[in-house]
Amino acid sequence: MVVLAIVAAAFALVLPGHARAQQGKVIELTYGTPYGPDHTFSKSDKRWFAKIEKETNGRVKFKPYWGGSVISGGAEAIDEMVAGVADVGFISPGQARSGYDLTKINFLLFTGANVNNGYRIFMQVLKDNPEIEKEYKGLKVMGWSSGTEYQLFTRKPVRRLSDAKGMRVKTLGEIVAVLKDLGIEGVNTPASEFYLSLQKGQLDGGFFPISPLMTLRYSEVAKYVTLLHLYRPHTGSRVMCLKTWNKLPPDIQKVFENNVGWFSVESDKDCMKDDDDAREFGKKAGVEFIDLPKEDMTRFYDLVRQEGAKQAKLVDAKGLPGTKILNDAQRLRKASQK
Repeated sequence: MVVLAIVAAAFALVLPGHARAQQGKVIELTYGTPYGPDHTFSKSDKRWFAKIEKETNGRVKFKPYWGGSVISGGAEAIDEMVAGVADVGFISPGQARSGYDLTKINFLLFTGANVNNGYRIFMQVLKDNPEIEKEYKGLKVMGWSSGTEYQLFTRKPVRRLSDAKGMRVKTLGEIVAVLKDLGIEGVNTPASEFYLSLQKGQLDGGFFPISPLMTLRYSEVAKYVTLLHLYRPHTGSRVMCLKTWNKLPPDIQKVFENNVGWFSVESDKDCMKDDDDAREFGKKAGVEFIDLPKEDMTRFYDLVRQEGAKQAKLVDAKGLPGTKILNDAQRLRKASQK
């Protein structure tokens, strides 16, 4: 953290307008993200910049730094943002080295929700369980975003869960135990290596949103997508350094607070559009989309919920409301489906 503090101080001097007023009381805020300017996440970022600048009558201006030029990806981004390397930035809190216990298991707690009802369910759970937002120490959340549902990409068709037995797949860490119960080996392979690993037969499949069929050309090696609809719950992906937040005038803070919901929904819309476009792209490329029989889907989700209950109890032992959040989320999910 000493190194981060030094880096933060250096960037405060080098980056123009780092959390300070410029000519005519204009506040220029630096924005850091590991993604390029044309990435899906960056599209909503840019619309948010424009909206905030307009609603503050030009008193706030953003200076974006794309492609990891200021803020790294992974766990480092969280520490960098807390240290103030950038005023606002993109993080993946589930990758934090420590803390964020509720965030790390929320994938299991919200099982069965989907992109249509997930945001409403999450925001109600967030309101009723402030412990979730308290995990973002040293940060102020600007937008709660999700992404889209995860599906199973494979070289060979998986029409029943039994078809996947013995397969070796790139997976999400949260469901490794679930896959083991199904006789599937889950491995942690970087997305950048998935294409070649599948092509060479080192992997049999992997869990992804549909968009990489198009954006990463996975449609060339994964000709089958089994639709499991694993909802990726919302997390605070866009955050402001708390030190920056505390320096902003109250009326400017209000503009940001009023746009948290807008930013969250817009980010989700962009991700869903990408998935829709990729699905059409995949169909044209000869990818087959497979629905599992109802009994297989029920079995899969039952196993995921059982794992969620186990992880929630472990979090309970730390004095956090893991089981309460699980129960709240599942109650709201069931109510939304009536």
